Amino acid sequence: MNVHSRRPDRSREGIEKRRKAAEQARAANIRQGYVHDPALEEATARYVAGDITREECRQLMIEPPVR
Repeated sequence: MNVHSRRPDRSREGIEKRRKAAEQARAANIRQGYVHDPALEEATARYVAGDITREECRQLMIEPPVR
């Protein structure tokens, strides 16, 4: 992924890299007692798919949308 690019790389390789990183982070969080959070999982899925940037994902995790 080009760090100067506004949107994440949506190639298969880019998506696969983000998916693997997200799975590793989820596994580490589970070992620390993570409890399923739908807002976090949705934000992560959108980031992995390349729909939102890392910063947008981070913002959603800090302030999940009101439903």
